[in-house]
Amino acid sequence: MNHSQKSIGIDFGGTSIKPAVVQNGVIIARGETIYPSKYENSLTLIEALFDVITALRAAHPEIVGVGIGLPGFVDSKAGIVHTLSNVKGWNEVPMVRMLRDRTGLKAAIENDANAMAYAEYLHGAAKGAQNAVCITLGTGVGCGLVLDGKLFRGTRFAAGEVGHMSIDLNGPRGVFGTPGDLEVYVGNKQTAERASRLFNAAGRPRSVEQCTPKDLDELASQGDTIAIGLWEQLGTEIGAALVNVIWLLNPDVIVIGGGVAKAGALIFDPIRRTIRDRVSPLFYEQLKIVPAELGNDAGIIGCADLALEA
Repeated sequence: MNHSQKSIGIDFGGTSIKPAVVQNGVIIARGETIYPSKYENSLTLIEALFDVITALRAAHPEIVGVGIGLPGFVDSKAGIVHTLSNVKGWNEVPMVRMLRDRTGLKAAIENDANAMAYAEYLHGAAKGAQNAVCITLGTGVGCGLVLDGKLFRGTRFAAGEVGHMSIDLNGPRGVFGTPGDLEVYVGNKQTAERASRLFNAAGRPRSVEQCTPKDLDELASQGDTIAIGLWEQLGTEIGAALVNVIWLLNPDVIVIGGGVAKAGALIFDPIRRTIRDRVSPLFYEQLKIVPAELGNDAGIIGCADLALEA
C-alpha cells in the first residue's frame, strides 16, 4: 500500500465531526469541524460532509480516497452504517456507495475504535506488533483488535467490545443488559458520578461537573486520597477486564488511549499490577501495556489509511 498518497480521514463523533487530509500517517491539513446537533437529519448532515470533502479536494486535488470512522455498528465490508451510538437517524445507510458515487474516490467506513487501533498499529504505540489490543476510554469504552497483523472485526463486525464484557456477574446492567459490564464503571460520566458520591460522602461536596478525568488527575497529583483511591479502583477494574482479553487473545501489546489514560501512572500502575497478579508470567513477561501515541488524531489517520486500501 502506498502511504505517500493523500487521503481524507473523517473522525465522526457524537458531538463533532473532524475531517483532515493525511499523508504517510501524518495530518497535513484540517477541514472545517462539523457539529451534528446543528443538522435536522442524516441527509442534511451527509450534505455537510460532502461540502467539507469538496473543499479539501479543491485545496489538495491529488487526494485519492476518503475514509470515515463512526461510533456504532458498521459493516465495513458491505459499506453500510447499521446504527450509530449517539446520532439519531442513521439506520442502514449505504455510506461507501454514496461516497464513491458522489466523489469518485476510493472509500471506506470503519468503526471508530477499529480505525484508532489500525492507526496505532501502523504508525503509533503498536507499531511492529503482530497482535495488538487498543482500547480507548471516553464516554464509553472502545476497542479495536489487530490479530496476525490484520484488523479483526468478527462475524458481524462487532468484535472487541471490551466495554460490554462483565467484570461482575451480579453488577448493575449495562446498556445492552450485561450485568457489571466495564462501561458501567469506567465511562467518563460514570466515573464522574462515582467521584462526586465519594466526595459528598466524605463531607467535601463536589458536583459531577467538577469530577472530570482532568479534575481527578489534578486532585490526585496534589495528594488527594479520594482521587488517588478512585484511580486505583478504576485501574483495577480496567485491568480485570483486560485479564480476560489476555487469556483469550495473548496479545503482545495493549494500547490504552482516551481522556482517562492521560492520568499516566495513576491509572497504568494499577492496570499493570492487576494484570500481573491475575495472569501467568508466560503471558505477562513479554506483554507491553502502553499509552496511545496518536491522541485524538488516531481515528482520522486510521480511516485515511483504510481508504487507501479500499
